[in-house]
Amino acid sequence: MAPCLLLLPLFFHNSDVDGPRLVRFAREIVQAEVRHAAPPPMRDFGRASPVFVTIERNGQILGCRGSLAPRRATLAEELVDTARGAAAHDPRYRPVREQDLNGFLVTVTVVDRLEPISDAHGIRPEDGLVLSSGSKKGVVLPWEGKDPALRLKWAYQKAGVPVGSAVTLQRMVAERWRG
Repeated sequence: MAPCLLLLPLFFHNSDVDGPRLVRFAREIVQAEVRHAAPPPMRDFGRASPVFVTIERNGQILGCRGSLAPRRATLAEELVDTARGAAAHDPRYRPVREQDLNGFLVTVTVVDRLEPISDAHGIRPEDGLVLSSGSKKGVVLPWEGKDPALRLKWAYQKAGVPVGSAVTLQRMVAERWRG
């Protein structure tokens, strides 16, 4: 018997996006990538949006990829590229292996918009944080930590920019599902 998947909206704005279907599709893509199989048939999720896919197992991140701007014509195409990248092409982690598929979770974060902010102190855990300095960016996804100061420190680290450097900050408003 297959394990039951709990598909929860972790943060939800008004949208026509079917989060549980996105998560199921992302899981199928990850499984196909790991097994060197053809990706599942395309689904219709509508127009492209920036999307991030995070893969984890037993509380450990196995891969995470995404972008702040759409690169494809549809959300399904974005999801295929992003989920495949998270499974096999995240330079911070080894590729996901067959044994990792037992009990793995996928989080899909669909970016709605970025809003300029003057500082990170008032940012809520359900918001992401984007730090930019020239061409360098540090992205902290929604629910990655709760303390704004720590999240800002992580954004500096992810961007590879010394803390205190001149930067611009944006709040990421996104929808997030996990299953």
